[in-house]
Amino acid sequence: MRDAPHSSGRYDSQVSTEPQWEIPDNAETPDAAMRDEPSTASRIITAVITLVLGVVYGTVGTVAHTLSVSPFGFPLPYGLVLGLLGVLALLVGLRLVIAERLPSVAAGIGVVGIVALFSFSSPGGSVLITQGIVGLVWLFGVPLLAAGVLAWPRLPERSSRRGSAA
Repeated sequence: MRDAPHSSGRYDSQVSTEPQWEIPDNAETPDAAMRDEPSTASRIITAVITLVLGVVYGTVGTVAHTLSVSPFGFPLPYGLVLGLLGVLALLVGLRLVIAERLPSVAAGIGVVGIVALFSFSSPGGSVLITQGIVGLVWLFGVPLLAAGVLAWPRLPERSSRRGSAA
């Protein structure tokens, strides 16, 4: 603190009896550390939402994986491609956006579980996943994509400095 002139014309240090604590900007306070970590209820709710989201993606993909178009007499299974890309985008997006693996695991369980459930014939005898090449790619492609995305190691965090010379 600066010395200030008094009415008597002399300079005295202004001393405060209050403690002066300076917290650096990069230091974490205990309250800030607790705010960064999600609560258990938040984790459970996120896992349930992503499980349901995985079931929805698996259901839509299972129904749509047989869609194809034959522009030149050769069938192009665009439903299969879009379904696999959708599952891949869901799981990779969850891994990139949410730091924990639990939501990605829950979505993976939802997708793989519903695809496995739909692979059986219904009580009425209808089958959603046929034993053709498209059905087998869908049946085995979804778990392989889920296992690959979930087993992928965590990406390191990027530094905030840009353009620094190495």
